[in-house]
Amino acid sequence: MSYQISVNLSDDEYAMLAAEAAKSGITVEAVAHERLSQQPGGRHNPDNQKIQGYVYRQGIVENLPTGETDTPEEEAEAERLARLFGGGTSAAEMVIEDRGPF
Repeated sequence: MSYQISVNLSDDEYAMLAAEAAKSGITVEAVAHERLSQQPGGRHNPDNQKIQGYVYRQGIVENLPTGETDTPEEEAEAERLARLFGGGTSAAEMVIEDRGPF
């Protein structure tokens, strides 16, 4: 299945895509498709990479996202931890209980 969409670009955005297309010898549409398929979520944010690098260097996070899918072993471990730590009453249920009768 494929979908067709229309995208409104500023003159600068289009010029950037057109310049890249001219260098690569492909169409502007092909460059846009290539860009969209490279980025999870379809949007590339250079500031996001800077922030991720900063928090990694500061030791706030241990790993940077790679975009790779989890292995079956990693998925199983995540599920095990979710069951271990996620059991019991949810926060929403606690709030409802604390409200008492109306």
